[in-house]
Amino acid sequence: MSGKHAALLHLWFSQPPLGARDVPPMLMWGTAAVAGILVPLFAGPWILSTVRDALIMGILALSYDLLWGRAGILTLGHTTFLGLGAYGFAIATVQFAQTPVIGLVCAVGCAAVVAMVIGYFLLFAGVRLHFFAIISLAVLIVAQQLAVSWQSVTGGDTGILGIPALSFAIGSYIVDFGAPAASWYAVSVVLLAATALLWLLCRSRYGKVLDAIASNEWRAKACGYHTASHLLLVLVVSAMLAALAGALMGACSGVVAPDVFSPLLSTEVILWVAIGGRGKTGGPVAAAVVLTLVKQVVSSYSTDGWPLILGGLFLVCVLFLPNGVRVSGIVRAARRISRSTSNTTAFHRARHAQEERQ
Repeated sequence: MSGKHAALLHLWFSQPPLGARDVPPMLMWGTAAVAGILVPLFAGPWILSTVRDALIMGILALSYDLLWGRAGILTLGHTTFLGLGAYGFAIATVQFAQTPVIGLVCAVGCAAVVAMVIGYFLLFAGVRLHFFAIISLAVLIVAQQLAVSWQSVTGGDTGILGIPALSFAIGSYIVDFGAPAASWYAVSVVLLAATALLWLLCRSRYGKVLDAIASNEWRAKACGYHTASHLLLVLVVSAMLAALAGALMGACSGVVAPDVFSPLLSTEVILWVAIGGRGKTGGPVAAAVVLTLVKQVVSSYSTDGWPLILGGLFLVCVLFLPNGVRVSGIVRAARRISRSTSNTTAFHRARHAQEERQ
């Protein structure tokens, strides 16, 4: 790398001095790291596997927060990249008998290529907002139908079974992440590393550029930034992170099926970021983990209950918590509800008094 490129990278990704607003996310990250180390020492295999799967969904939420929360690109088919990662890893390791490391490379590379192709033809053509969201949903449906119909490769409705766990060789020694505790540590390390890197990215000058593009793309373009290139880069990075989550999901569960392309799951991803707060990095991850665990509990009692709860949470977020679940947002929502209730009560009292006078 030349000195000019190194200087340019330093300019884009240099970090400002730490301030008071950086303390809460650092404390949250440190607490999560300590919990990631200590939980396997006390929890059983079933608890570890359940929470581990929720942590994988946290990686998916993190990838979507980068895309929607930071760059302002709303999609309805983000789980396309999750499915590409899961199927890419499964096909490479099961159908072509490759090692898990090569499977990871295939999974992430496949999602990156698809995101690059889709992003190039849409973003450089000026497709934004609901048009981009609808087209992304169409891509998700096509991917789901392809996973069902291409039985010789994807296994059809049954999916692909017997996916190997993550493992790699260091000389003659093989590191295997097949056990619940080992897979927990693998997923935790990926999640913590991705969270830290994206937090540093968003603190840098490049994060400010993404904020400017998300708030007013035309103004950012007038300032000399090639906004389509930046949005394409963010889309590719987000797709690669989502594909990594899909590969981890396939490796940990040992099976992948077409329901990984579920539009309902894409809706849940949007809800995770909305509840956790767009651009808050740790908030969407926490929301994804908590809501995934709640979903598992609710689904154990009723398979029809979760979509109803999901719809109710959407209404609450849209009407009362547009900036996510925060103390200030909750207080503001409570004041709005109280003001609305008092206005309604005053209206009925005035109407009742008028009727008595008549």
